[in-house]
Amino acid sequence: MKKVFGIISYLPDKEPDRAQRINRLERLFKQLFEFWPNIPIMVISQNWKTYVPDAKYNIINYAYGKLGIIGARKTLRQRFLESEFDYLIMYDDDAIIECATKESPKKYAEAIDNHPNGFMFLQYKSSPLNGCAISRAIYEKEPMVNIDAQNNEGFEDDIFSWLLHNKYPEKEFVFNDIKCTHFRNAAETAPSTWANEGKKEWLKLRSNTAAI
Repeated sequence: MKKVFGIISYLPDKEPDRAQRINRLERLFKQLFEFWPNIPIMVISQNWKTYVPDAKYNIINYAYGKLGIIGARKTLRQRFLESEFDYLIMYDDDAIIECATKESPKKYAEAIDNHPNGFMFLQYKSSPLNGCAISRAIYEKEPMVNIDAQNNEGFEDDIFSWLLHNKYPEKEFVFNDIKCTHFRNAAETAPSTWANEGKKEWLKLRSNTAAI
């Protein structure tokens, strides 16, 4: 079973935001390499410019300017389906991975091998695509929903996970020995590219998500 990690990354121009976002991304690369050194990392990189990660991380880089959330998600899916890989494992670019035991990474890979046509989400309560593993068999059938959070249309990750959870219950599997979190040090100032309380209509986003 050929697996690949899928990361969407956008680096802002402004400092210190850019440096902080690079540090978070580097932290994720290091963790993925530590836990799964033989799984390459496919990145939809936006506005990286001169930033180049360490070659040891085995990164397959597709460089763009700025695609937006939906554009980047659709591009990652397209690149995955055009590749030789069987399973895409997605993480947010500021994720921290937590393993219950030293054996958890190996068991996680084995769980994926045991569900060649399946999918799983590490979490449903927040950012369900952060840690989503999805097989080619499923992703070929289900494109990313055309819902744009940047335009207050709804949370596309919540909707997509709900769709798979209800449409293919027999294909879903669970793995509880790995968790992931978003980490922002109190000393950091770099916000998400778009998730700013002053710009987003959060009640509308949640209402639209529930309605769909």
